[in-house]
Amino acid sequence: MTLRLLFSLLIATFLITSSSDSQAQGHELETGGLSNQEFAATVAKLSEPTGSFDSDNYISNETGYLYILPKLQELKVRGGVYVGVGPEQNFTYIAQIRPEIAFILDIRRDNLLEHLLFKALFEMADSRQSFLSLLLSKPVSSAGALSDSPSVSDLVTYFDAIEADAGLFERSSVQIKELIGTYGVSLSPEDLKTIDSTMGVFRDRHLDLRWEYKTDGSRGVFFPSFREMLLAKDLDGRFGNFLNSDRDFYYIKDMQARNLIIPLTGDFAGESALRNIGEYARGIGETISAFYLSNVEYYLMPDGVMPGFAENVKSLPISDNSILIRAFVNLSAAQHPSRSGTELMTTLMQYVSSFVGLWDEGKYQTYLDVGVADYIDH
Repeated sequence: MTLRLLFSLLIATFLITSSSDSQAQGHELETGGLSNQEFAATVAKLSEPTGSFDSDNYISNETGYLYILPKLQELKVRGGVYVGVGPEQNFTYIAQIRPEIAFILDIRRDNLLEHLLFKALFEMADSRQSFLSLLLSKPVSSAGALSDSPSVSDLVTYFDAIEADAGLFERSSVQIKELIGTYGVSLSPEDLKTIDSTMGVFRDRHLDLRWEYKTDGSRGVFFPSFREMLLAKDLDGRFGNFLNSDRDFYYIKDMQARNLIIPLTGDFAGESALRNIGEYARGIGETISAFYLSNVEYYLMPDGVMPGFAENVKSLPISDNSILIRAFVNLSAAQHPSRSGTELMTTLMQYVSSFVGLWDEGKYQTYLDVGVADYIDH
């Protein structure tokens, strides 16, 4: 795929500019990205109407999310189009896979708004420490003990010792919403309140923040804190979160600056969003390299909508190396054989072609089948 081809296809697809604008837009695309106008048009065109889900999904909750990283590298899952769901965990996978473009598809509009917040923070931050400073509303002191390239453990230790600052929060809030306004995505007053509320949650709960249900909080289930998610390690005992590495952080920052991480609203089993992503990928001559599902299948299966999801997956352009990344929920009566310790969810991979083949053979009758019928062990 050439960047000129990408430019031509986008113009043909969206018809969002007049011919008088094409020269300026071509210049932007020749640098490898989309204009803000194209970014907003893509969000609008590819999305489905928002739905509801009973969680405040501010952060991820999959403690074993790094376990697959060595296998990802071994399998040479690189480039292409990345598709994911949920909040910040996607950034770690994107940094590892280095896709041409990434789509974050989630049924909740709140997730789209949180990713616009993240996008603004990446634009404002000139380092990993300033990113966390802005996210947590905790100022970085010029006399601080941080090195020029701290580990994620150094960052956690540093910010654990700092209180949130109301002035920093207020200043950041104004600047963040101004930046988000330049991205062109249509936002309601309620959307802006949601962005403010999300910022307030990170300020008030900072590294103690945990995934929760909207009703009844944790419901007695252990969910890891943001601190634990940042400090997670792979099976070889190495940190791997995107905030552990300047290389990973600046890769995500660059993709955000070029408008190549695109949040969408839509249902995995819906009629159009996932298929729209597939058509977009075909239009730019790419295949899906990785599709991070989290534990969405855990909800699709009992809701009886797995057939719609499977058909959507079958519609995606794939290669022999295209993979699914899933978080299998370990139930008391159905635990995955690759479960590590007492983890709630086990992160696994499967080739997309294997999923499609097993689905067509009728092998997925239960949720346990989804996890164990075929998987790439880490």
